[in-house]
Amino acid sequence: MAKKILFFYLTKYSGHYAAAVAVEEALRSLDPSVETLLIDSFSHTNPVLSKVTLKAYLAVLRTVPEVWEFLYDNPEFKTATKQIRELLNRGNSKKLQKVLLDFAPDAVVCTQGFACGVMASWKRSMAGTPQANLKLIAVLTDYVAHRYWGDPQVDMYIAPGTDTGLALQTQGVDPARIRTVGMPVHHAFNRPVNRDAVIQSLGLSSNLPKVLVMGGSLGLGPIKSVIRKLDRLPQPFDILCITGSNNELKDALARKHDKRRHLIKVMGFVDNINELMEISDMIVTKPGGMTTTEALIKGLPMIIIKPIPGQEAKNTQFLLAHNVAVNAQSTTDVANYVAEFFRNPSHLQSMRAASASLGRPNAALDAAREILRLTGR
Repeated sequence: MAKKILFFYLTKYSGHYAAAVAVEEALRSLDPSVETLLIDSFSHTNPVLSKVTLKAYLAVLRTVPEVWEFLYDNPEFKTATKQIRELLNRGNSKKLQKVLLDFAPDAVVCTQGFACGVMASWKRSMAGTPQANLKLIAVLTDYVAHRYWGDPQVDMYIAPGTDTGLALQTQGVDPARIRTVGMPVHHAFNRPVNRDAVIQSLGLSSNLPKVLVMGGSLGLGPIKSVIRKLDRLPQPFDILCITGSNNELKDALARKHDKRRHLIKVMGFVDNINELMEISDMIVTKPGGMTTTEALIKGLPMIIIKPIPGQEAKNTQFLLAHNVAVNAQSTTDVANYVAEFFRNPSHLQSMRAASASLGRPNAALDAAREILRLTGR
């Protein structure tokens, strides 16, 4: 009988979604009979609260980011809010129950902490019934494990690295439930890329270095200022700028195209990040877990700018500790780092080597194998 795997992520066009898709595709490649279903857990169970929460989250990040930093990994706050979080999670149980009954999965794979918390609470509420035996798998998409991940209802954790696994153990997670296989990325990152063809298709110079600038799926951060500072540098190079869903930013950057010293290619959502990273010499980015993992696999040195307090700040610490990134405190620092890398290419080469040694391009396949093993295949 074919296995059924339900994926819960949070917000489409995010790292959580990308990880779910990567593991789903890996499962199908290993066992074509597997049936899968991907669901945005938050908007599906409570779409109104989903929109309100996203707006509140972005407002906090823009105005009082220190508040999010306090809430993100605070043990006292976790303990104080345990009961209310359990009630909120179980408040989604009716819609969740329908999905679980209709699809009847053998396992639920959660790529985000909220989704995992909802499923863990649901399993607790099903204690004593056959549904409580449903396998729950957590796939972490950051290089740190915040305190909301640890839960005895989770049967297996897919961890991106040994540091993450150790952090889970400090939360009481049994090491036997942890699989350190890396962070799952799309199989396209394992495919060879025709660099010349990609460069030509973008109308870029084949003989110039390329700097990739990104602000995550939402196009956050001081991207306009970064572009302005980079354009003042005298060295010849091309700039690739990805604005994600931030159409206002994309339009603003496109309007100034004729006034620039460097050739700048501005794009919104793209489905060929693997190709853009392949042709780039360095990346200026926010340190989201998925973006940084993709950069590591491509051996792409990172210049981190304005990490979000919480998960991105923790990711930055991890990247700096492994000498695969530098942390720019300002957009002027970004330009200074780029100029320094052009003056000292050996620094770039050492960072490339360190990046490649950390990247785990087969993580999605390894995660899929662990899921199949856990579900008895």
